Amino acid sequence: MKIIKAEECEPSAELVEYLKSKKLACLAKKRGLDTKDKLIQFLEIDKYIPLNLDDFPKIYKIADFILQHIKNGSKILIYGDYDVDGITSTSILFGALSQLSDQINYHIPDRFKEGYGLNKKVLAGYQAEMDLVISCDCGISNYDEVKFAKEAGMDFVVTDHHDLPDKLPPADYVISPRLLPEDHQGYWLPGAGMAYFLIKAIFEKADKTGEEEDYLDLLLLAIIADVVPLKGENRYLFKTGLKKLQFTERIGLKALYNELDINPLEINEKTLGFQIGPLLNSAGRVDSAEKGLELLLAEDKSKAAGLAAELSQINDYRKKISQQIYLELEKEINPQKRKALISYNSDWHQGVIGIAAGRVTENYQIPAVLMTSTLDGEFITGSARSIEGININNLISECSDLLEKHGGHAAAAGFSLKKDRLEKFKLRLQRLIDQKLDKLESDFKIKTDLNLELCQINEEFYQSLRRFAPFGESNPEPLFYLEADVISSREISSGRHKRLILSSDDNRITALWWWSGEVENNYTQKAACNLTENNYRGNKNLQLVLKALKPLKEKAKNFHFKKEKKNSIKIIDWREKNISEIQTRSVNTVYFAEGLQEYNFYPLVNRNYYRKAEKLVLITLPSSPAVLKEALLSTAAEKLILINSRNDVITFNDFIKKVLSLLKYSLKNKNGIFNLEEAALALEVEEITIKRALDFLRAEAFISYEYISHREVLITKNGEKNLGQANLNKKNLKNLLKESSAFKRFIKNKDAAKIENFISNLVAK
Repeated sequence: MKIIKAEECEPSAELVEYLKSKKLACLAKKRGLDTKDKLIQFLEIDKYIPLNLDDFPKIYKIADFILQHIKNGSKILIYGDYDVDGITSTSILFGALSQLSDQINYHIPDRFKEGYGLNKKVLAGYQAEMDLVISCDCGISNYDEVKFAKEAGMDFVVTDHHDLPDKLPPADYVISPRLLPEDHQGYWLPGAGMAYFLIKAIFEKADKTGEEEDYLDLLLLAIIADVVPLKGENRYLFKTGLKKLQFTERIGLKALYNELDINPLEINEKTLGFQIGPLLNSAGRVDSAEKGLELLLAEDKSKAAGLAAELSQINDYRKKISQQIYLELEKEINPQKRKALISYNSDWHQGVIGIAAGRVTENYQIPAVLMTSTLDGEFITGSARSIEGININNLISECSDLLEKHGGHAAAAGFSLKKDRLEKFKLRLQRLIDQKLDKLESDFKIKTDLNLELCQINEEFYQSLRRFAPFGESNPEPLFYLEADVISSREISSGRHKRLILSSDDNRITALWWWSGEVENNYTQKAACNLTENNYRGNKNLQLVLKALKPLKEKAKNFHFKKEKKNSIKIIDWREKNISEIQTRSVNTVYFAEGLQEYNFYPLVNRNYYRKAEKLVLITLPSSPAVLKEALLSTAAEKLILINSRNDVITFNDFIKKVLSLLKYSLKNKNGIFNLEEAALALEVEEITIKRALDFLRAEAFISYEYISHREVLITKNGEKNLGQANLNKKNLKNLLKESSAFKRFIKNKDAAKIENFISNLVAK
């Protein structure tokens, strides 16, 4: 793997003047925002010029065509899809057209019996009843099916947003954002976006201008759940339409918020992407997607509440069976040996193997290909997920002679094959992927967006950078290149991840490295990283998230820092003094304090928030030597002041009660989103200790949880009891609590000279 330094660029003077930063002006230019006018429309939503309906070819002709059918009393079928984009598209078209006619019907396909897209048998069943079919979120690649419908006497309008085929279907009209130029602001709209703008045109013609905004809440669901690029019109709709979801009058969504204990005012892209979206998607994965549509269309509160509860149960079942598959797969994985996972089990549920494959790829950074039997037992169906640098769709295509059908993109693909070809397929694909994995380390290049020095990273730069958010598909978080020394490294979360302190000249910053490798510590490092911010109790601290770290072989590490620090940290022993006797403010002094208790000292620092000072006072005791080392190095303290800090002996039961209290708060106030790092800080323990507590509570059926990022999990109530796992996690948790208590006792009670010698060796490691 190679980290490529960013190409320097010369942005225009007007971009630099507008952004007050040459670096960010360069970023804007690289993202195609190369004029002040483009940049203003991107950053200042109130200055953005929304797309013109006339940009869609024939949209008003299509509106007239549909309105004429309504005027004639035609029976109209909305033919949708089974994912969130499909059911929101259907809901928009069905709901809006039902305001104009009582002859509107809908059909949502069954994933397992009908598959994706239009189905001839289904269309044949409607040919005697329907005069017009309007497809949404599907149809663009169904040439034969549309031809069949036309020959059966039905008129047809295709609305879709997927890639255009070589030959468009022979419908009366085809409308898609993909018919626009690729640089058009509306090109990346989801299927629900195309449905929304078609309704906008119809409502203009029907003297209902503006009423289409009642469907913005549904469009927002699709934009986030379908993971479309947050650029152009999608970005504008997200920025302006979020309040429509927060203040929705839609009975079904209100019932869903209530069922999930969601505070509408706290709804954001995480809530949509990890709670509402998966719940609506789960129906199509393991049951009937029509239940999700019925909820969105519900007009009766009691019925909506019942549907929301049923969908929640379906989602719990989806999580349960995907978790079972994942736990089975973990037994096959050797974390020390980076190999693709290719596995088949006829008992796995077809609707969730993609989710399980995604979790394997996310958690172990390996490609995963999972297969199971179709419902009729005739074929094997598979789902694949991959990592950056390995195009799984291309590799599966190299096995096309063994497959019935296949399709997808670089990161995800699907396929089907006959059972007698399974072993040949597994062997060939395993060889192809593992060959790529072997080459990846040496050949794969990570290209960065901007070159930074640590001295250039500050709050002003970060806030200016955040103006480019929200980040997502086609507007990724900027990747920075920088060079620095690693002066501290500690493992977090079972050793899979690391927390580092980087230093350059007199500047320092903490960095998180997920799925970390080894640090060749004799050299200065080059890093590819994102910039984020910790915000704990109003204290903000910038932090890097490393994507890759490599030694600069030509640049030996500067060891001056360690030589200078060795034996230079002096202990000031005030352990006879109680906390009430310590000055709350003192020149060039910072106060280390973690936990939930409020302290009247300034400035307070902790493992996530620090500032430089000559003296560091331990108001509370660090949970481990690694946390103490971080505090000393990040503050650059020369004197460590020990006071009579409390060292409460915490029992296993007391600790679990505290964790449950934090979980209850997250469920009530944060829509179930639980930050492991913040919890560790609040309870004065390591992150792995919090993780073990969650594992124990899950095994005791108190909670369920699933990761939504490396630092955050989504908590739901209740789980599945596993006595063996509960006992194992309890034992591990007790050991972790015991280790932490022992270290705190050491700092509280040991002779000052021994502590000073210990710290001298600690920072010199």
